[in-house]
Formats: sequence, C-alpha cells, structure tokens
Amino acid sequence: MLTMSPLTRYLSRLLGVFSLVTAVAHWTQPEFLTVVFPGLFDQPGLLWVFGMLTFASGLSVVLGHNDWSNNPAAVVSLLGWLLTIEGAAFLLIPAAGWKAHFPSHLVLGTIISAVVGAYLTYVGFVRRR
Repeated sequence: MLTMSPLTRYLSRLLGVFSLVTAVAHWTQPEFLTVVFPGLFDQPGLLWVFGMLTFASGLSVVLGHNDWSNNPAAVVSLLGWLLTIEGAAFLLIPAAGWKAHFPSHLVLGTIISAVVGAYLTYVGFVRRR
C-alpha cells in the first residue's frame, strides 16, 4: 500500500488543485492564452514578477520536498524542479526570446497540466494511505 508523508499529501493537494483549476481556466477562457498571456511578454516588469513568483514557488518545493520515494512524491518533486527551471528561465531570458517561441505548445501544456493536476488531486484527497 502507498504511504505518503504529510508533506507529500499536502503538496499533492496544493499543486494538484492549482494545476487542475488553471488548466480548466485555460479551456473555459481561451482568450487568456491567446491575448492576455502573450501580453505578459510586452511588459518586462510583469514578466520579471511572474518569473520571481514561479522561481520562488518551485524552489520552495525543491528545498522542502526533494523526495523521489514513490510516484506521488516523485511527481511533486518533478513539478518543483520544473517550476524552478521555468522561473529561472523567465528571469534570465529576455522577453523577446519568449515572444519568438510563443505559443508553441499551449494546448499540449494545458492537457499535461490537467492530467497531472487530476492525478495529484486524486492521490492527495481520495487515495488512502
């Protein structure tokens, strides 16, 4: 039987619900992905704040939960690393570099976010220890 630490359960719930809700928001408000989000790259200060928040969120998961002992823990840790890398990239790559590649994989990213979010929400709230 799967045993998760309280921190893994908490982060599964937090990251799962967050990922699931943001994916559904992207589907129900497609203008967000096609109009609002690309506008982020026209605002270097806003892009910097977004990068700082993403980097800090990911780094907090990595520093507090770098656990690869079971599937839910590994998914949480992987998300922490991905957020850290993405946040650092937003901070280090100029906005013009992002604009050139946007929107390359929005639909795929949203689908992956929904699947990962659903999985983490399930293991965090439904699955028993």
